[in-house]
Amino acid sequence: MSRENKGAGVGMASVLLIIMVLAFTTFGVLSLISAVTDVRLSRKAADTAAACYEAEGRLQEQLAALDEELLAGSAEVPKDGIWELKTDVQEGQQLLLTVEQGDSAGEDRERFHVLGQRLVNTADWNPDSGIDLWDGGM
Repeated sequence: MSRENKGAGVGMASVLLIIMVLAFTTFGVLSLISAVTDVRLSRKAADTAAACYEAEGRLQEQLAALDEELLAGSAEVPKDGIWELKTDVQEGQQLLLTVEQGDSAGEDRERFHVLGQRLVNTADWNPDSGIDLWDGGM
């Protein structure tokens, strides 16, 4: 056996070890970045859900006030008999509750019916104009 073969085996093992350490370090850093991104996304989702629940609570307060006005007979009924109650959720978003005047005749007097509730985007949407592509001409 010559000395060159012994040195080559140690060199290859060192190179392989360095590559493995770099690969594991890279995977560790990518995992850390992914975890931090997931935490930020989870916080944003929690904040959005909390804002929606707060807005829904404000809408229920508006609905209770409308109910009191209907009981007192002081509510101004729209021509079509449909009220739209709105409240801001976040910047550019509103929660919209649509309520219809109910049938006040009979034993089961209903002052209103809830037709629906939805989240409405109120911000202006500006689509991306894209990038200028070369059309092949000069």
